Amino acid sequence: MNKALNRTLRVAVAAAIAVSLLASCEKGTSPLANSSSNPAQDQKVTLLKDISGVWNSTAGLTTIQYADSRLQIVQGDTPLAVTLGDVDPDAETVNVNTVVDRKEEILTLRKKWNADHTAYNLTMTGGDGQQATLGFVRRISNDDLNRISRLSVARAPAAPPSQPVQAAPVAAASNDRGVIDMWLGGIDMNLRSCPGSTCAALMIVPKDSKLSADTSTIRNVTEASGTNTPWVRVTYEGAYCTPAELDQQTGCTPSHGTEAPVTGWMNYTRLLTAPRLQE
Repeated sequence: MNKALNRTLRVAVAAAIAVSLLASCEKGTSPLANSSSNPAQDQKVTLLKDISGVWNSTAGLTTIQYADSRLQIVQGDTPLAVTLGDVDPDAETVNVNTVVDRKEEILTLRKKWNADHTAYNLTMTGGDGQQATLGFVRRISNDDLNRISRLSVARAPAAPPSQPVQAAPVAAASNDRGVIDMWLGGIDMNLRSCPGSTCAALMIVPKDSKLSADTSTIRNVTEASGTNTPWVRVTYEGAYCTPAELDQQTGCTPSHGTEAPVTGWMNYTRLLTAPRLQE
């Protein structure tokens, strides 16, 4: 009798679970749909998006943009060479690594709320302890994205005169072709399968790496944001990370090496014609 009753209960429980799962599927949800895979990372991304915008201070306008795991800051008309540092959602602070007068410096951005916690400004604290208050002007618009792109292109290093850079497709004349050595700056970069930020990442090339770029292949690509970005075909050989291994805080710690040169595409504006100065 007891065995029969236990068997009946097990069948009833299994049927109830099955009905629950079917109901979830019919609603397009899963029993785990409301759980975040990485709440801590979600909080960091939210904070980075909160500080993105156009801000005003005594030094003029500062534009901060976080997208595609990359932080960009433009002070007036000058794009700053920055990389993302530690992000602390609890303290609402973001560290920004930069170089001032050939010396590495950490800037700290912090949300500063008003008395009733309904609005906030930013404070920026430099390595010398000097602090500036940034007042909110507006969220990033397409106009701002286009401006950042134009300033970045204008700031990009030019190729040697004997190897002119042509913003043209691969079909450029052979006498315009020039393969030159170039270097990454202080950020890791995706080597992509085609020109454009939506193309698949083949690997992550660590910062300061050397590669060769075929300047005749430079072509402007209209990104999803509406900005026009120059991309160039490059060839790389050396240590790398896979996209799945990239840590947004610590960056690329190479764990693989190429067996042969790998060809792909990179954002031309982020490449340097000489290695950056090392302290």
